[in-house]
Amino acid sequence: MNILMAFISLSFIILIHELGHFMAARWVGMKVLEFSIFMGPKLFSWGKGETKYSIRAIPIGGFVKLEGEEEASEDERAFNNKSAGRRALVVVAGAAMNIIIAILIITVISFSFGFSTSTVAQLSGDSALKEAGIMPGDKIVSYDGKHVFHPSDLSMFLYVSEGEPVEVAYRREGVKGVQRTTVTPKEIPPVYLIGITVGTTDGKANNVVGSVQNGSPAGMAGLIPGDIIIKVDEVPVTERDDLLNYLQQTKGKPVHITVNRNGDIITFHDVVPEASETYYDLGAQFEYKKGNFISSLASSINYSISTIRSVLYSITWLISGKASFKDVSGPVGIVSYIGDVVEMGRGFSEKLLYLLQITAFLSLNLGVMNLIPFPALDGAKLLFIIIEKIRRKPIDPEKEAWISMVGFFILIAFMIATLFNDIPKLIRGF
Repeated sequence: MNILMAFISLSFIILIHELGHFMAARWVGMKVLEFSIFMGPKLFSWGKGETKYSIRAIPIGGFVKLEGEEEASEDERAFNNKSAGRRALVVVAGAAMNIIIAILIITVISFSFGFSTSTVAQLSGDSALKEAGIMPGDKIVSYDGKHVFHPSDLSMFLYVSEGEPVEVAYRREGVKGVQRTTVTPKEIPPVYLIGITVGTTDGKANNVVGSVQNGSPAGMAGLIPGDIIIKVDEVPVTERDDLLNYLQQTKGKPVHITVNRNGDIITFHDVVPEASETYYDLGAQFEYKKGNFISSLASSINYSISTIRSVLYSITWLISGKASFKDVSGPVGIVSYIGDVVEMGRGFSEKLLYLLQITAFLSLNLGVMNLIPFPALDGAKLLFIIIEKIRRKPIDPEKEAWISMVGFFILIAFMIATLFNDIPKLIRGF
C-alpha cells in the first residue's frame, strides 16, 4: 500500500510538471501534439482539437509532445518557430508549476497544523547559542553570513561543520537593529538509538512508533509501527526524549522496552542500542505555532526557499567532496523513503498528511533539479535558448540532439549507480 502511495506521489509530481509545460505552450500559441498520462505503450487515446490525449501502460509520470520540439518544423506554431522568450517560458513552466504546487500544499498544511519559525523557543543547559548570549525569544536572522529562512537551514549548515566559530545574527524583541555574536557549535558524542522514528503531537516528538528500520535493534526485537512505548526498563516513557535520555545513560547496554500494542502490553527483552555518528549542534529548539493564512503562506515560501537552496548546496558539496555520494538516493531509494514516511501515520488522515508533506518536498526538489543546465534536463534547453539569443542564431538541431542524448545516458548511468546505495539500504534498513 505504501509503495502504491509512493508511485501516486511521484506520478502526481511529474504530471504537474508536464501540465505546466502544456498550459504554457497553449497560452503562447504553440501546437501541442499529445498530452499523455503515464508512460509506455498506449492504452487509450482520444482527440480534442489538434491535441491527442492518451493514457499509457506504465503508471508513472507523463509527457507533453510539442510540434517542432524534437525536430525542425515549418508550422508557424511549432516550438522551434516561436520567439526565444516564449520557448523559455514553456521550458521553465514545468519547474515553476512544481514549485507553485509545493507552496500551496505546504501553505494548507501550515494553516491547518502550524509551522516552525526561526525564533528560539528553548535552549539546553550547555547550548552553544546560550553561551554566545542568545536567549529564548530571539529570532535567528543569519548563520555564517547566510540568511536563515527556516530552522532546517541550521541543520543543513551544521551538516558540513567541523566545529569552527561562526557569526550568528539575531533580532531581540525590544532591542533596535540586528545583534551579532560568535557561536562555536558543540560536537555531540554518539547518541544511542534503537532504529525507530516516532510521531508528533503539537510539533513535539511523542512515544508512538512511526517506522522501524529493517535490521535495527527495534526491528530485530519485534517492534512495529503503531506501538506505543510506555516503559524502558522501569522508567516510564511519555515522549521520545524520555526514551532517548535513558538510552544515553545506559549507552550500549541491553534494555527492556515495554509497549502498548492495541491494548496488549508487550515487553521486548535485551534490546541493544546502537551508537550513531558524532555531529555538531547548537542546543536549541525552535518555536512551533499556528497562524493566519498570510503567515502560513509566508512560512511556506520561506520553507520552499530553504529547500531549494539546500538542493543547490548539496550539489556543490557533492562536487567539492564535502558531502558523500553514498548519501545520494535514486528512484528506488526515493520510493522506499516515501513509503517509510507514509508508514509513520497511524491512520488514514495522518498517512495522507505525511504523503502531502513528502510530495511537496519532492516537488520542490524536482523543480529546482530540472532547471540545472545539464543535458537532457529543462535547464539545458533554457541554456541553449540563452546561447541562441546571445549569438543570434540557433544551435544546430543535430548537435543539440546529440548533447541531449549523451546527457540522457549519463543520467541513466547515474541512476544505476544510485542502486548501489539504495539496495543495500533496503536490505540492511540503514
